[in-house]
Amino acid sequence: MRKYLVAAIVVGSLQVGLAQESDFRTWGILNINQKIDKDWSFQSDIQYRTYEDLDQLQQLLIRGGIGYNLTENNNTILAGYAYVQNRVPTLDHDYSHNHEHRLYQQFNTKHAINRFNLAHRFRVEERFLQNDTQFRFRYQLSATVPLNNTKLINNTWYLKAYDELFLQAVKDKTFDRNRLGLSLGYFISPTFSFEAGYMLQSQKTSHTNQLMLGLTINNPI
Repeated sequence: MRKYLVAAIVVGSLQVGLAQESDFRTWGILNINQKIDKDWSFQSDIQYRTYEDLDQLQQLLIRGGIGYNLTENNNTILAGYAYVQNRVPTLDHDYSHNHEHRLYQQFNTKHAINRFNLAHRFRVEERFLQNDTQFRFRYQLSATVPLNNTKLINNTWYLKAYDELFLQAVKDKTFDRNRLGLSLGYFISPTFSFEAGYMLQSQKTSHTNQLMLGLTINNPI
């Protein structure tokens, strides 16, 4: 019964978001994390973001970084690089392309309150655009709660809620965007987990609704 209730909540959130007058996007995300040893790890993700039609690529993001555990299973620092390709519609029904190279540094920490697993991510980005260089700060707070077990063990359904604030070092344009999301996930094993949900991205003068589909693979070798 609980699983059906959670699914109904997610579907209801999607319907509310889509009922508003705004653009709709679909984001497919593949996370691959490889532990190197007890202290070091490699974390990467590939994101394929589309317009309403799945064959209309809006943005391709490829990102990877090296992480170091300050304490076991918690308090991790990471530095990495990301490549971003954007496609923007033009007046003649075609697309223009632009590229971005990005360096980033982040600090992750997590803790639990009863069954709620809280995670904090602080990230700084140096964005090298085609005609500009920008600096951006991001803070994400996420809460994950297992549904059919007390912990995230094999074959566990879970609910994840998150909010991420983006601030940029641009005069009179400090606020960049905010992302608020809710996902239903399935923890298959420590190697595989899957999530599907809804995310609202709000900017100063607009917002978009995203269907989020994500697969995480840990230590594939």
